[in-house]
Amino acid sequence: MTFFDAMQRLSRSSTSPLLIGGLELSRPERVEPFFQQSTDAVFFFNHLGEIIYFNEQLPRMLGYSKETLYNHFAVFNPPEQHASVTAFFERALAGETVHYTAQGLHADQHRLTLKITNMPIEQDGHVVGVYGIARDITREKQLEDDVVHIRSQLELTEQIPELVVFHYDPVNRTIEYSPSLIKYLGIESSLVNPFSNEQLHQRIHPRDFDPLRFQMIRLLDGEIDTFEQEVSVLNADYEYQLLRLKALRRDGPTGLISLILYDLSEVSEARRELALEREQTREIYEALEAAISQIDLSTGRLLFHSKGFFQIFEELPHDLILSQDWLFERLDPRDVPAMKRFILQLQSGKASSIQYRLSFPDGRMKWIEDQQIPVFQLDGSIAYTNSIMHDITLQKEYEERLQQLAMYDSVTGLPNRLSLTETIRDWMQANTAFSILSISFNRISDINNAFGHASGDQWIQATSALLNTSKPEGVFFGHLGGDEYAILVPSSLKDDITSYAETLLSLSVEPILIDPYALFTRVSIGISRFPDDSNDPVELMKHSYTALRRSRRENQSTVHHYASNLDIDYYRRYRLEQDLHYAIERKQLFLEYQPKVDSWTGKIIGLEALIRWQHPEWGRIPPNDFIPLAEESALHIAIGDWVVETACQAMLDWSSAGADLVPVSVNVSPKRFLIPGFEHQIEQILATYQLPAELLELEITEAALIMDDPNISRTLEHVSRLGVRIALDDFGKGYSSMVYLQRYPIDVVKIDRQFAVHIAEDKKAQAIVKSILYMAKEFNLAVIAEGIETIQQLEMFRALECPNIQGYLFSRPVSAAVMESFLIREVLYPIEACSLASDNVPSFTVQGKIKMLQHQNQTFDFSFSEIQAHRTSTRHLYFTTDTPLPLQTATFEVRLSEGLQLVSCTLTVTAFEDGQYVGRYTTTQEAELVLRFFQTLRYNG
Repeated sequence: MTFFDAMQRLSRSSTSPLLIGGLELSRPERVEPFFQQSTDAVFFFNHLGEIIYFNEQLPRMLGYSKETLYNHFAVFNPPEQHASVTAFFERALAGETVHYTAQGLHADQHRLTLKITNMPIEQDGHVVGVYGIARDITREKQLEDDVVHIRSQLELTEQIPELVVFHYDPVNRTIEYSPSLIKYLGIESSLVNPFSNEQLHQRIHPRDFDPLRFQMIRLLDGEIDTFEQEVSVLNADYEYQLLRLKALRRDGPTGLISLILYDLSEVSEARRELALEREQTREIYEALEAAISQIDLSTGRLLFHSKGFFQIFEELPHDLILSQDWLFERLDPRDVPAMKRFILQLQSGKASSIQYRLSFPDGRMKWIEDQQIPVFQLDGSIAYTNSIMHDITLQKEYEERLQQLAMYDSVTGLPNRLSLTETIRDWMQANTAFSILSISFNRISDINNAFGHASGDQWIQATSALLNTSKPEGVFFGHLGGDEYAILVPSSLKDDITSYAETLLSLSVEPILIDPYALFTRVSIGISRFPDDSNDPVELMKHSYTALRRSRRENQSTVHHYASNLDIDYYRRYRLEQDLHYAIERKQLFLEYQPKVDSWTGKIIGLEALIRWQHPEWGRIPPNDFIPLAEESALHIAIGDWVVETACQAMLDWSSAGADLVPVSVNVSPKRFLIPGFEHQIEQILATYQLPAELLELEITEAALIMDDPNISRTLEHVSRLGVRIALDDFGKGYSSMVYLQRYPIDVVKIDRQFAVHIAEDKKAQAIVKSILYMAKEFNLAVIAEGIETIQQLEMFRALECPNIQGYLFSRPVSAAVMESFLIREVLYPIEACSLASDNVPSFTVQGKIKMLQHQNQTFDFSFSEIQAHRTSTRHLYFTTDTPLPLQTATFEVRLSEGLQLVSCTLTVTAFEDGQYVGRYTTTQEAELVLRFFQTLRYNG
């Protein structure tokens, strides 16, 4: 049978390779020569014990024809060994590698002594056969047995088949005639009558004569009764042959002395070869850094050990007994349980390996790797174990350094995301209730862009140090990336998690120093809890980060706890990010305009263009939701240019309708100034629409100026020379450095809306506004107060002599068509802002939950979000929720409950009317169930 055919018979799969101790047999043409070139016999068994493949050495060893060898292994073993050999075979079938010595039957029925190894052949984790390798050690075994035989039989000379036997008469001092002696010496019988002592003395090698004569004198004098000695004697071929001589006196002092000579040439050669092998082995063992030893498991005695054993342990056990007490005294206590399991496994006959630590009195520690393989007697008992030990301390130190690099951040030295995940898993397994706080300082991208990555690293180090000094004992602090961090807070912390989070929010009050700047920031925090929010480490981290993203969308430092509705919110954000790429192309973006008016007359003196997005599925998208998405990619360039062009086109349309034009301001992303060519784009748009430059105003925030980038300064100077006005938006909200007003060509200052909220009762707010107005007058800057919504606020700003205002008091943002009528009218009158009319607020409410099941043929497993259902019909359910929902394209599951009553249904949200979502029932049966549910509640009420 060919090697390939044998592999086919063993294989259970056409795709998975066969494995022998890690050797893959998938390429027969490469593997088979390895077996055929082996000097030992190699063979494969199937699971029944039948030989299905062998190399050329097996028939040479056993003498059988190749056809005969395709048989069960029992055919080639003596009957008395069938049970023991079968036991070893079954252990290999069970997945164990075994080594043993057994006898094999040669074709001529003489017995061979074989040293055998059996290993499992595996495929897909299952043992499909057994690999065997055998070495003929008959000669070595025979020589060993011969030595033992000769030694033992010399004690009973009469039972030994002698080579030469003769007798010496001590009285007559003559050698008696011996045919075996004469024959051995090759002397003719006619020349030995009598055979003299001198004739024998001449045949003994000179170096051996004196020692032999000395022992014979002692024997003759009665000092000893017997002796043995090796002597070289000239044989019949006149060659010195090494013999062993035994002499013993019989029948008292005058009795004959019997002498027996044994041929020891083969034994001597075996001894010489054995000594040479031992010397070579000793040299190899001493050269190896490993510690090689043989250990008797039953007694712990070291049967053999190399010099490396002493180098590892730095001492040897008393009487060479490697007891558990001796070992455990030197073992690191953390490794004692593993060592006990290791010893039990060896005692059960299984090879095993272990890594453990040795502790030394001077405080040093060594890492040791120990591999031990049991060697069995023929009866299946363990004779001893072969042990190879290596000092792997340097390797472990290297692994620890790699672990440090893998688990810790190089900039802050804090545990990284991988380490955080492992710690979360450990805390979960310990069933420790805890919260994850994901924290962001929200400035790293701006700092890297404005000041470079070296300053970015300083920022990261400063923010991490700030958090580190603010954390209480017992928490775990790690780095997520950038200026984002995570803190694991156990529920045992004395402060509740919300109070602790609010403490961290206060870090935004003071500036953070990075040479040579002092930078303010806002702190955003997201919180998830174990076990409330998830039992999976990765998912719990994701929930915390989802809550963080919600916090980052706020304009101030804030904290959000994870809630199930954030799953849908995150999915909505993802969909918006994808769809935003096509919003201009699909004409989903449009502009609304809010007028700026004279504080006393109400005359329109300018407009602010505000971008809006009407999404076909998610409805009206607030700018705060999609503008950050645009700035995370290059979309802000295309959208910003579109806003400028659309505003210019609107001015042309208004002019054609007969309206007097006023300057229109557009908001420009700080990142837009970092891209060269923006000033030329403005110049080209003005030329295209043939508009005077003074009708266009660019609104920028202080965030753009804090970058202090040369491109920003150059671009502002260029557009200012064109005649385009520059307005500084949200003045007073952030840094409000007077240097900006001096350094950059600012024409307009817009006072942040936060001052309008508190202007009536807050003296400090009044003082700040008064200071801004005075400064603007001195710098010859126009001033506009934002966020004016009440008559009281208007009167206060009039009292402070603020010339211009913008806010809902005069108009909400309106379409281009409505603004056209405003411009023709020229003057607007204040209307007190009011809340939603009470008749629009539903008067009937049922608490419920909603979960999105499918959107655009994609299935989800989100958590439920809270809703309030207000009314139902035979086709629709009307409800409100804080969670934004897509229209027309998604399927939802709704559950409504009141007391013990519960009803559920599936629906598609079709519209958003009067502040309520309208959901269309999937089936009329579900609509009827919900209708009866509502009727029952109203009846009970």
